[in-house]
Amino acid sequence: MNCKYCNSNNVVKNGKKFDLQRYSCKNCNHKFYDNNSNLPRMRSNTKIIVISLNLYYSGLSMRKVVEQIEIIFEEHLSHSTIHYWIHKYASLVKDFVDTLKPELSGKYHHDETEIKVDGEGRYFWETIDEDTRFIVASLLTEERTSEDAIKVFRQALDKQRPAAFFTDGSFAYDEAYNKVFYSRFKSAKVEWIRRVGIKARETNNMVERLHGTFKNRVKPMRGLKNDESSQELLDGYVINYNFCRKHSVIKTTPAEMAGLQEVKGWQQLIEKSQYHKVEQKQTKIVEVEAQ
Repeated sequence: MNCKYCNSNNVVKNGKKFDLQRYSCKNCNHKFYDNNSNLPRMRSNTKIIVISLNLYYSGLSMRKVVEQIEIIFEEHLSHSTIHYWIHKYASLVKDFVDTLKPELSGKYHHDETEIKVDGEGRYFWETIDEDTRFIVASLLTEERTSEDAIKVFRQALDKQRPAAFFTDGSFAYDEAYNKVFYSRFKSAKVEWIRRVGIKARETNNMVERLHGTFKNRVKPMRGLKNDESSQELLDGYVINYNFCRKHSVIKTTPAEMAGLQEVKGWQQLIEKSQYHKVEQKQTKIVEVEAQ
């Protein structure tokens, strides 16, 4: 028996409750039960949780996911349970995957698309690496300003400094490029390729196709409700795109193409994210005690 929180095998029995054996981890001091789930604070079978996430990010609505789970596992769930899992694990996993460093080609394609959140217009920004198809940056904003462009450009820069950056001719990119990517040193120069289009020699069709995939996922949602919850759902979409969904062109996931073979699918992502969370917490405690 390994700890559900930190994966340590330094655990001892700690009594029973509801006929379930409880364990205590001597490594992280968490307590957990020996039940159907490998995930902490969960009673549902791990497979049900993982399949629910896969079905949702494959395009089904939450109510359709509930129907499929009942047919496959003969277990009734409420759509609010699916909603809770989606938000919980999108937030948990994002904190972990943001620490990973993919090996990218450095040819970034960027664009934004308009969506509706609670009936109001919003912009979803996406930046994708050309060879790996890895989404290196994404952001949901109310407007399409230089400040918004700076935020998403800095996200992309945090992954890797690009060699080439493809965009359309939006004026919002002028200040953002100069603040984030401009360098007077030739070795650090980022080639900015603007006004790309269908008839141009170098097009931005790649990110336009990405928008199509994104809108296919958003359509069954029947509208996003508010900015905060929408950002979490979109974070989950990006995680699923990068780590769980095989790309039709590269025949593997973008994460594997980018050298991140150690994480495959939602179950591994959730488990590794949980271990990472506990490890970070323990590190902070040690740092405080050392002061």
